[in-house]
Amino acid sequence: MGNSCAEVEQSFREWLRSQFSEEGMRRYTDNAIIAYSHALRTACTRIEPFIAGNLFYIEDSIEYDITYEKLIHSKDFERVNRESGNGTLLVAMQLYQAYLRYAGQASAPDISAPFYQKTGLSQDIYSEYRGEEFRYEEVAMTPIQRIYYGAPGTGKSYSVNKMLESLYPDKMQRDTHSRRVIFHPTYRYEDFVGSIRPLMTVDRPLDYQFAAGPFTVLLKEAFLNPKEAYYLVIEEINRGNAPAIFGDLFQLLDRQDGGRSEYAITNIDIINYLSRDPGLKNIFAEGKIWLPPNFNIIATMNTADENIFVLDSAFKRRFALEYVRINFDYLPEEWSHPYETFAGRKPLTAIFRGTPLEDYADQLYYEGKLSRDWPTFARLVNRLIDLQNKARRSQENRQLTRIPENKKLGQFFVSEADLCQKETFLNKVVFYLKQDVFMDSEQYMTESYEEIYLTYVEDDADIFELLVP
Repeated sequence: MGNSCAEVEQSFREWLRSQFSEEGMRRYTDNAIIAYSHALRTACTRIEPFIAGNLFYIEDSIEYDITYEKLIHSKDFERVNRESGNGTLLVAMQLYQAYLRYAGQASAPDISAPFYQKTGLSQDIYSEYRGEEFRYEEVAMTPIQRIYYGAPGTGKSYSVNKMLESLYPDKMQRDTHSRRVIFHPTYRYEDFVGSIRPLMTVDRPLDYQFAAGPFTVLLKEAFLNPKEAYYLVIEEINRGNAPAIFGDLFQLLDRQDGGRSEYAITNIDIINYLSRDPGLKNIFAEGKIWLPPNFNIIATMNTADENIFVLDSAFKRRFALEYVRINFDYLPEEWSHPYETFAGRKPLTAIFRGTPLEDYADQLYYEGKLSRDWPTFARLVNRLIDLQNKARRSQENRQLTRIPENKKLGQFFVSEADLCQKETFLNKVVFYLKQDVFMDSEQYMTESYEEIYLTYVEDDADIFELLVP
């Protein structure tokens, strides 16, 4: 498989979390999953003579079967199994055996742990071996805290995806090292960070546990792997109430030169969640948490949506802001295909002769960029917006509403599938132009949308003629 030990453990944990009974209840609590993982990582080191250490290093099922037989027949196995949470080690080993044997595709088998009396045992599940396999050593880094902003469709999310793909070409690694969330008006602190929620499992009909949100889950991974970079991606950060969603975490956004948060905070829920993993328990002994240097936050923001939740200056100044402009030069080649949607018999220079777009159409022609395709249509629309605004500024009536810059068409405003059929293109792009861009225009798209639809879909008119007054 070639995965790192941490990735194998993470995959095993996710497999256990995905196990449900026929009644729809989770079969394993979070505490049980942590206990099984801890046993597989550490317990075998106490069996003499030494046979194996961290079992997550073994990914081959045949090799594991051989190691499994050696371990359970060793003279120390029963003692260690008894001390490891009253039989937790054996259950964990059998679960991991099933996970490897079926490549995580089958249901976990029903396994009963042997019962040992705890008389005379003063140690709990993690005892004196707590954290021996892990020592947190912070590595200085320059964390990224950046907001990409611009008009809709300029490729903000596309750029973030490409960056993550370049850092982690393997999808499994990419999913392990990043979490993506989307802010919206009803998204809350409890969704982002976590909250106490009822949990029903087979062994406990009703329990209440802290259910970690994506922020807390990724933060834990960052602490467990301090040499590796982790990325929290927040889409549409201004479509939710960001200061309320971050809550007390806002204090953590100030970073020192080495990358750690300048100011630590007390958050009992997060501390308790992180401390469930024995390797992290001692790190938070003082009751404080912080953002480590390897924890990065990248966000996107559509300037067209800035009126939904305005980010205050105190919040924005803790992020580097990077404007993503409209740029058709970086559009994938297939998006410039001359689809039938843009077909027509008349040369484009002739269509725009004597119109406000004549000079710009001629400029595109001489640059070799005047074609019957999506980039040309969008460029002409964006220039028309500029010309409309310039004309309105020159009029005596200063109260005329100008078209905001963020109403322009970004190169990724549509998907490639939207370009293939004129009907789909009209419903996605032309409806937007009619309703949101030229709604106050006395020259462009003055007909009803129904008339436009019939003209350009049923009568198959040239769609570029929409841009002629």
